[in-house]
Amino acid sequence: MNIAQKLPNAAAGARTGKKSKRIDIDLSTTKPGTPGGAFMRQFWIAVGRSMDLPMGRAKPIKIMSEEFTLYRGASGKARCIDHRCPHRWAQMHLGWVEGDDIRCVYHGWKFDSVGQCVEQPAEEAGFARKVKIGTYPCDEYLGLIWVYFGEGDAPAFPPFPSRETPGVVDVWNVEQVPCNYLQSFENSMDEVHVAFTHAPGGSHAKLSQDLPIISTEETDWGMLRFGKRKTGLVRQTLHYAPNVTRVIVPPLAGMNGVGGWPEIYFSFTPVDDENHLWLIAGHVEVEGEELHAYRAQRAVYEKEIANARPSVDVAKELMEGAGYYADVRHPDLAIVQDIAVQAGQGRVADREHEHLGRSDAGIIGWRKILTRELKAIAEGRKPKKWKQPPADVKPTLGF
Repeated sequence: MNIAQKLPNAAAGARTGKKSKRIDIDLSTTKPGTPGGAFMRQFWIAVGRSMDLPMGRAKPIKIMSEEFTLYRGASGKARCIDHRCPHRWAQMHLGWVEGDDIRCVYHGWKFDSVGQCVEQPAEEAGFARKVKIGTYPCDEYLGLIWVYFGEGDAPAFPPFPSRETPGVVDVWNVEQVPCNYLQSFENSMDEVHVAFTHAPGGSHAKLSQDLPIISTEETDWGMLRFGKRKTGLVRQTLHYAPNVTRVIVPPLAGMNGVGGWPEIYFSFTPVDDENHLWLIAGHVEVEGEELHAYRAQRAVYEKEIANARPSVDVAKELMEGAGYYADVRHPDLAIVQDIAVQAGQGRVADREHEHLGRSDAGIIGWRKILTRELKAIAEGRKPKKWKQPPADVKPTLGF
């Protein structure tokens, strides 16, 4: 069951003079036509890795319960268009890329980079100019492809700043997680879980030295979360609206500490209301000889990952009771553990029967913001005008 509030449709009541109806507000849905869908579509959304879209290729994607086609033309620019040809609804990714245009496989209709039909081999001249395919602003940043699915002009790009210190940006494997995106976004706001969820294997031992007191602060770009420990040091984490967490984390388990603690940009992208993607870019502060050592260890780690069972398959077995959680070892152990716990809440978590406490301050804070914004959209009021995050607000480790 989802958190849902019955909200009055004030505008309808004022027009008719009758008692206003009440509206369900579902925090978890991002379907088109819903308040949650409208909220998400105000922002740039990460949809995939740049490396997974080679030049001259097209591929289908499903984002927020809608299907689209990505392709990369001869100019090297990634583009996003409607999934189906406006002629007879054939899937556009089945066709082929010509320069920066794309041609439908069904009847050869070709569309240029702005969606205008420019060729219809079997039709009369002049018909093509009457036909367009939907296009969506598309750009790339931190090794990821970003698309704006909303109405009007897209917000400024990139959607948030990155660290400017020397180092390299690595893009992690894409994880396809079988639950609602909000469960994982909320988990990223939960600093306390690491002392327990990630205790087996010891990958987050440093975070478990003492349990922090959590507090939050709403900003004009999202939410700041603070974890204050007994030492008085504070770990600061950034949550960019609508679905990105910027945080410093322990090294990947297979990296054996090489490169230190990276700063990651963690996008939780809805596929539909019961599945989402983890799209993660990490900034590692290495250069010179240390960079060579990092690259060598990274190659070893990636080979281990390629030879290991997919993280989500291992997590699903744990969820089904096939195996013992504390016994699992995997090159991406923390990812296996997180998927098992978050997807184990159910495809869509039952938030109505939770018992939230002091340690859940980050989750409570974001739900208040999200509820307020979805309520405004449902009632026909203007939602908050979100701003681009400043470069000088960065995450801190707090140890």
